[in-house]
Amino acid sequence: MSLTHVSIGATLKKIRENKGYTQKEISDDTMARSTYTKFERNDITPTLSKYLAILDHLDMPHEEFLYLLNDYTLGEKETILYLFKQLEKKLDLALLDEIIEKGEQLVQERYDQLILDILNACRGYKVLFQENDLSKAKKHAKKAWERLETLDYWYLTELHVLNSILYVFDSEAAVMLTEQALSNLKRYTHFEEAATLKISFLLHLTNLLMMDKKYAEALPYLEQMEAASRDSQNLIMWATALVRKEVCLTETGDTTEHGLINKAIQLFELLDKKELKSLVEKDPENFYNLYAAYPAEKIKDELTMN
Repeated sequence: MSLTHVSIGATLKKIRENKGYTQKEISDDTMARSTYTKFERNDITPTLSKYLAILDHLDMPHEEFLYLLNDYTLGEKETILYLFKQLEKKLDLALLDEIIEKGEQLVQERYDQLILDILNACRGYKVLFQENDLSKAKKHAKKAWERLETLDYWYLTELHVLNSILYVFDSEAAVMLTEQALSNLKRYTHFEEAATLKISFLLHLTNLLMMDKKYAEALPYLEQMEAASRDSQNLIMWATALVRKEVCLTETGDTTEHGLINKAIQLFELLDKKELKSLVEKDPENFYNLYAAYPAEKIKDELTMN
């Protein structure tokens, strides 16, 4: 986000006055009142420590302050990141097109490696949607992986990218990468974003395991997905986990939890998701499967070759 056209000081002053705080209350014991006054006048720029202290005293999160600075809108990069994360909730072609359009415009203006990674991930998804060509999609996604594999640690942003390209790997490698991702996500206990991302990783991983007919291996991850979705009240993902769980149990000969698919259908009825109910009834094995339109035998060949 470029803030060259924005008066940070004026925004601080407006927030302070709207909240009814005095300059003395905001400066507190972290800086002289005269110093804070200079910040509001834009005479000087606060250091990071003073900036964070000011926001703390204003009861204002950093993300919200940036949002206010940009007149209640997201900047170019923030918008792309926001839309990209929405793919984990609803993956559709219109959203992909919007991300690709905005991303291509941004990288024409300036270099941004993360946006290039997101573009490659989204181009891969688009190929899956429009051409059902897994091998071609992987060529795009692997470009994003080329950078991720050089990093010593993945933070939330990198984990979002990794999640979106998990299909690049065979199920064995996907398990290893997902385990590492879930380990990293445990550190973000207080981030709702991390909970959503965990469920999405488990969605993608169990999809790959089931495609590879590894039903028994998928079950522990479906247990995690079921619990995480239920705890976060993500009913669609909870129902998806139930559907996949019964499919896997049936394939392994376990009938102890029969009726999970019916329970999922009831959830979709409560949510008035008639299309999802219909898809479950039609083909529970491939429900919520991004690659469902891709020929099953070709999927098997791809997993073998990679």
